[in-house]
Amino acid sequence: MNDSSRDRDGGDDKVADTRTNGRRSCSFTGCIKDNLLLILSLAGVGVGFVVGFLVRLAEPSEEAILWTGLPGELYMRMLKATILPLIISSVISGSASLDPKCNGRISAIALAYILVTNAVGAILALIVGIIIQPGSGQEISSDVTRPNTQNLQTQDIFADLIRNLFPDNLVAACFQQSQTKYTITERLVVTNMTGGFVNESVQVYTRSLGTNSGTNILGLIIASTVLGMAASKCKDIGQPFLKFFQSTCEIMIQVLHWIVWYTPVGVASLIAASIAKASEIDNTFKSLGMFVLTVTVGVAIHQLMFVQCMYFLFLRRNPLKFYFSCFRPMMTAFAPPSTAVAIPDMLVCLEGKNHVDKKVSRFVVPFAATLNRDGSCLFITLAAIYIGQTEGSLDAGRYLMIAILATAGSLAIPFVPSASIVTLLILLSSLNMSPANIGLIMAVEWYTDRIRTTSNTLSCCLCTVVTYQLSKRWLTSTEVSMLKVRDIDITLKDEDSNVNTKL
Repeated sequence: MNDSSRDRDGGDDKVADTRTNGRRSCSFTGCIKDNLLLILSLAGVGVGFVVGFLVRLAEPSEEAILWTGLPGELYMRMLKATILPLIISSVISGSASLDPKCNGRISAIALAYILVTNAVGAILALIVGIIIQPGSGQEISSDVTRPNTQNLQTQDIFADLIRNLFPDNLVAACFQQSQTKYTITERLVVTNMTGGFVNESVQVYTRSLGTNSGTNILGLIIASTVLGMAASKCKDIGQPFLKFFQSTCEIMIQVLHWIVWYTPVGVASLIAASIAKASEIDNTFKSLGMFVLTVTVGVAIHQLMFVQCMYFLFLRRNPLKFYFSCFRPMMTAFAPPSTAVAIPDMLVCLEGKNHVDKKVSRFVVPFAATLNRDGSCLFITLAAIYIGQTEGSLDAGRYLMIAILATAGSLAIPFVPSASIVTLLILLSSLNMSPANIGLIMAVEWYTDRIRTTSNTLSCCLCTVVTYQLSKRWLTSTEVSMLKVRDIDITLKDEDSNVNTKL
């Protein structure tokens, strides 16, 4: 009897162990399946770096680099095709579900977050730059060509920002934005010299309003918000309009679900091509080693400390879980690099893993992606500090002015290639600092641009989560009041038709 009891007990223990092992294996397999795309994307980043450095050793031709980057280019084209219809449809459907008062509050919270965190990026760069001193004791000159700034001035950038808020043509805003341009003309000036009159040729800069290719995302967001609110006010007449854009939004998200599985290949291709065509990468990193290190440290502190503290402060939850949930959009933004390209992935991440209401996410994400520049502000400040330290021309007043001008300039970064570099040049000219080392900074732009874009993307996700957390009570009260209004309307209709219906 005892032996049989022991056998039965032993059998039960074996069955329990088998069940436990089965659960562990199932949970491990489930974890792999849930994070398969993230794992593949990280593997794609690693493969891209390895392939890029191997291709460099072979001294590839332009054709070889072209074919290396072609899969990534196709990936970018597919993503860009989804951005515009997704932004327009999501903002219209999101703003239509909110009353104007609640919409204004959400906009105010998001804008306040953007202003504060951009300033924090500059302050963080100030602290890191003063402690590490990346440009101290260095005398570096560079023959690398400076980017064309098109003679842009600070007031021109802010004027263009305001103009783009109110596009005069919604169709044209889909592929171009307003931008101030300067034309150079030669004029003969007669000068009265000692020996008589002398004709001199003088260059005259004429300012005019032109356009630049690229989507005016900010203007489209404002226009879509107005259209959504107007359609909501029109009630029954506006319902077909709203249903069309709600359907468009869901369809584009489904298309995105198919495209994102191509992310590992696209990421690997883009990174490999950018490394393969980078000129004198070894010497560049030796010359700018301290600058690259300082930017990397600043970005790491921003992502691993500031963002984590902000998330815990407002939500009282595990910030690491949020950080890892944002890895996919960060990887998507890392490859191009572009925060706008990651908008579809950010929507999926925030609505799926972080349970943010669509009413908030589909309005705040495009808005934050356009203006939120934590990483860019950090980079601009550190680059100005680096150049100032190489010249030995920085004092306490200039440090403070660099932080203030970088914070203000980050809100109006122009829509041109290497936009942060353009803002940096304007900042240097405002402080009468020589941009002699700007060429070397451009030489490591392929790296610094990518890591600061991941910070911008992560901050956009945090902006949406914080805005939702602070506006949750207004959304609830608005929905309750709308339900009460509907109940009253239905009750009145029932009384008019003499139908006794208990609601």
